[in-house]
Amino acid sequence: MRRFFVFVSMMLTLLNATPSDPYLFYQEVVQKIKEESIHPFDEKRLLDSCLDGMVSSVDKNGRYLNEEEYETLYLSSKPVAGVGLFIVQKRNRILIKSVVDHSPAHKANLQKGDEIIQVDSVLARDLDFDEVVAALRGSPNTKVKLMVLKANTSKPIELQLMRKVVNVDLISSLMFENNMAYIKISSFAQDTLPALLEDIQYLYEAQQHKINGMILDLRDNPGGIFSSGIAVTSLFLEKEKLILTVKSRHKEEKKQYKNTPQDYEGNEYTEKIEALTFLKSVPLVILVNADSAGSSEIVSSVLQEYNRATIIGMPTFGKDTFATLFPLSTNTSAVKFATARWCTPKGKSVWPSGVIPNIEINQGSEEEDPPLQEALRFLQKK
Repeated sequence: MRRFFVFVSMMLTLLNATPSDPYLFYQEVVQKIKEESIHPFDEKRLLDSCLDGMVSSVDKNGRYLNEEEYETLYLSSKPVAGVGLFIVQKRNRILIKSVVDHSPAHKANLQKGDEIIQVDSVLARDLDFDEVVAALRGSPNTKVKLMVLKANTSKPIELQLMRKVVNVDLISSLMFENNMAYIKISSFAQDTLPALLEDIQYLYEAQQHKINGMILDLRDNPGGIFSSGIAVTSLFLEKEKLILTVKSRHKEEKKQYKNTPQDYEGNEYTEKIEALTFLKSVPLVILVNADSAGSSEIVSSVLQEYNRATIIGMPTFGKDTFATLFPLSTNTSAVKFATARWCTPKGKSVWPSGVIPNIEINQGSEEEDPPLQEALRFLQKK
């Protein structure tokens, strides 16, 4: 159904196909569905699908947020709970991309690659991706029933999970032999910079200021706040280095971000940053994969371009745009779509090929983790 309304909205954008009153055209289509469709439908969902199709036909990552979604994601002060899953849609299949440690999903032994067949009584294939996400969320301590097909099996299993307020650790870190630091960033949020500085400072002091190499793991990191990506990039570059150039559709709105705190809201952390000057020269490897996107690609592409980091893994997602949320005045809803595009200091874009690693290597099994092992071998030679 969604594809149909994407088609309708695209047709409405074509000059020769646009009727004198597009609303009457929409009403005629709805009336035909009411009179002739053998499938049950909800008229509000039809309108939501049409609006969402209109936005996504312009920006495939854009979306329309109806009243319930906008209220839940941006306006409500009530806690929203989930089961601790990051999911992705591939050819109408809902697959688990990653699982949050110690979450209800983790305790139920759900793993990357498992497929969600059904949420409560609704087949996942009959839902839009956003509807699956919304169905997994709810009030704390409420139950959700899942039908899951485990990877490499043929018989689905039924699970009942209790929704909890899941706290995702932005930063996790540890030390390997020979003073090799490992730091994983799960997403680029408002608190990523201070959390990262705190972890690095702890490791640095625990090692008596002896860190011989660092691995920054950005695999499965979908991005987040772009200024957070700039801030992390800046930690590894000398002052006044150009990091990004950002352009909108308005030619006069062009901005360059350099390695200065005022450019990435890092003024209050200047003292901590200056205490970790070893970051400007420490041998650095960044791990990426196909699900590394947005700010993950800012960090990896810019540091690769300056020959400041060696990238290991698989090509990244390939997203070079920033989205803006626009609340609508007609009702409590909003649209979100790309309004600006960024490029590296040399004017390069990560779209559509992504960041191409210096050393390409498949993920392999989670236990063996070939990219991580390759990163350790690479740093040992430095």
